This record gives sequence, structure tokens and C-alpha cells, in this order.
Amino acid sequence: MTSNLTPGKYDMRVFFLGWKARYEQIMIDGLAEKHDVHKLHIPAYAKRINRTIRTLQKRIPLNISTSWLGKLVNAGKSISAKDILVCNEGQVKRGLNPSVISTFRGVKVLLIRDLVDAPFVDEMRKIFDRIYSFDPEQCRLFGIDYLEQFFPFSAEAASKLNTKRLEPTRRITCFFLGRDKGRAHLIENMANDLESLGCNIKFQIVKDESSIPLTKYHTDSVLSYEENLQQVIDADVLIEINQPGQSGLTLRTLEAAFFDKKLITTNKAVKDVYFYDPSRFYIFEEFDKEAISRFLASPSKPIDVEALKKHCPETMLKRIRELQGSSSCN
Repeated sequence: MTSNLTPGKYDMRVFFLGWKARYEQIMIDGLAEKHDVHKLHIPAYAKRINRTIRTLQKRIPLNISTSWLGKLVNAGKSISAKDILVCNEGQVKRGLNPSVISTFRGVKVLLIRDLVDAPFVDEMRKIFDRIYSFDPEQCRLFGIDYLEQFFPFSAEAASKLNTKRLEPTRRITCFFLGRDKGRAHLIENMANDLESLGCNIKFQIVKDESSIPLTKYHTDSVLSYEENLQQVIDADVLIEINQPGQSGLTLRTLEAAFFDKKLITTNKAVKDVYFYDPSRFYIFEEFDKEAISRFLASPSKPIDVEALKKHCPETMLKRIRELQGSSSCN
């Protein structure tokens, strides 16, 4: 595959390891259409061998290295020192991934998308050449690099998807999807408040260990990404309830921007986003019927599509590719 970038400027391949979510797969497939980008899959035979070794280790007190197996997986892709491996914090310790990462010959990059602690970051510094986080506060605390949150679609692709909206209802549709994480009471109250304003409520709270008591919005099933995407496209207003300690630009905020939706959020930091406008974003602290009614009724100020390109996958890829030849962060 040949990159559409200037010949010789980027002469490496970029591999993504452990990116399992459907939206991540869509993003990688989109990048692969124009760039030398690949998913680094662990072959079935390697998974079987790794499981066998782990089973033996539980029975016999021996430390059996799987580095040779990691090398074999990398050899199957003819990995060179010019290549780049991109991992995420959720999958970096799973299965055979640690052995594949440790034996990867090229530049290794870790993207942290969720909240982690200092011991985790210290451990990862010994493995990766660069560590990025989308959370500014996390970057400040741990001394890691900040990377702009990126959206799985380009602005053009998002605009095209947005034309697939089903017939809009007369009532304003509000959409929330997320795990409970102890937020159900606040989410239910918000749903009731919005319903009192005549809104059409499309809320799904996915059950977890914190789901006591249950509400009518709780569900056992998780929407597929395609189903979630259609719900976003069909909605007028997206709802975001952040976890305590979370800061920075979120995917839900970018969804609202890319798909031209209003957003009601508990994230006060959204005011610092360059495309923030009170006609589009409402910071929820307590229910104010008049203020929310005005927000829902007001026309949304247009967002500069060109400005959103900084959050497109290709911008993220460009920054990561510029790491070739850079020094380690150890």
C-alpha cells in the first residue's frame, strides 16, 4: 500500500494493536484507505499457545516467557525499526499483547483515553517511547504529552452520515447512552425534567454493579456502535454526564459538534473548547426550566467545519508519524 503523503516524508507503517471497539475499527479502516495503516491482529495459533502456557503456569510454578511468541507475531508482519505501534491503556496488558509490544522493533506509542493512576504511567514509561492522554489534568499530573481528542470520522464523512436521519418527530429528541457508574439518579432526574418540557426521551443506562435501585431506563443490552450512531443522528440533543475527575474534550462533545447536535453536559470544561457557543452547549448544574427551555428553542450557531479537522483521525496520525526518529520518554 502506498501512502498519499509526500514520498520519503513518512516511510514507515503504522500498526494499531488492541483497538477492539467498533468505532475504533471503523477509524482504522478509514485511515487504511489512504495511508500505510494496519491492524496488528494476534493470530489464532498464537492465542492458543499463550493460553496453554498460562494454564501450565497455574499448575507448575515456572516463569515461562512468551517473548519468543511475541517476536513470531511481529515477524509475521516483517516489523522494522521504522514502523510505529499504537496501543491503548485498556488492552495493553491483555493476553499476548505485552509480549508483542515488548518485542516490537519500532517506535511504540500509548494513547491513554481513560483515567489511570501514577503507578500505571510509571510502568508504561519503561515500555513506550511516547505516552499521550486526551485529559489535560492527567497530562499535568503525570508529565505526559497531551493529544487532542479525535473523532473516528472526518468532517465530510460525518456530514454524509448525518443525512441518514430518520423522519424527525415534532418533539425534541434527547439521547443518552452509558453505563450506570453510580449516575442513575442524576440521569433519571434529568430525563424526568426534560420530559416535563415535552421532550422525547431516548435514554439507556447500561446496568453495572452500581445499579441499585433500577430505573425504567436501565437495560442489560448494549447497543452496537451502528445502532448508537443512528440514535445520535436521529437525536436533536445529546446528554453527557461525566465521571468525577474527568476533564478535557470528550467523544460525546465531538459527536455533538461533528453531527450538528446540541449538548447538555455536566462537563464545565466544555466552555474552554474553541467551538463552544451557549446556543449549542448547556452546562447542567441544576434544573432551570426557563434556561433549558430557552436553550432547546434557540437556533444553533454554525460550527466552522475546517476547524474540526484538528480532531479528525488523519491529524492524529500525522502527529504520531512525526515521532519517527524521536527519543524515548523513559
